[in-house]
Amino acid sequence: MFRRLLTSSLVMALFLTLIPMPFANAAAIEFTDTVQAQLNATADRAGGTVRGKLIKQYDDFKSERKQAMDWDDRISSLRYANEAKASETRKRISEIDKDKIRKLEDQLQTAKTKYQPLFNTYTALNKQIAAAKKLKDKTLSKMLQSQAGGMKLLVTLGREDIRNKQAALTAAKKEKTSKAAKVRSILSEIDSYKSKIKGDKSAISTPNKLMTTEWKNFKTAVKANESARTSDTLSRLLTLSGQILTKKKSIYSHEQKIESIIARANAQLK
Repeated sequence: MFRRLLTSSLVMALFLTLIPMPFANAAAIEFTDTVQAQLNATADRAGGTVRGKLIKQYDDFKSERKQAMDWDDRISSLRYANEAKASETRKRISEIDKDKIRKLEDQLQTAKTKYQPLFNTYTALNKQIAAAKKLKDKTLSKMLQSQAGGMKLLVTLGREDIRNKQAALTAAKKEKTSKAAKVRSILSEIDSYKSKIKGDKSAISTPNKLMTTEWKNFKTAVKANESARTSDTLSRLLTLSGQILTKKKSIYSHEQKIESIIARANAQLK
């Protein structure tokens, strides 16, 4: 019995999580025909300068809300572009001097392959010389030393060629590391602006919540044809809206700074 009740409870809980929350968008600010009609009626009833003030406040608020959405679009567009460009830049960092380094690696490997038989022969001769000395075979030892002497210059030149190619490869890798570090250092400047954007977004949350409350107050006041209260709520809504717009403009400015940083980083990769 207990298991059956537990199962039923779990099923009900799962069912409830799948039901859309009815209040998620209930507080959304929507400039409907009904609200407009109520505003007009309240303004007409007040008459005089109050009428003009109410209409202007309402129109200004509508305008600022549209501006806020426009800024959201601009911010999103620039942010996505920045993220794509930054990702591409980081990918290019791993490819710095890639062809140059591969070419130097191939040259080094070719040289090692070319000289290895010579080195092997020279090593074998020296071992034979050491064995001949142990046997006290002066004739064989002298002959082998003569052969080794003729090869010594070639061996020296071969080893020097390999050292030079290894040095060139090491220098190229070091230069790549330096270039990559410089580009990454430039990109690291993005972090401070990301932090500022996070701060601005956090700062927007408070006026957003207050605006939801004030919008409810406005709709109540305008429905009741209370012109003074309607004007007060609109005034507060405009103040909050202005604060939000300021932060959104700030966020866009930070994204522009990020765009500039990415451009400087890319300039280092050319």
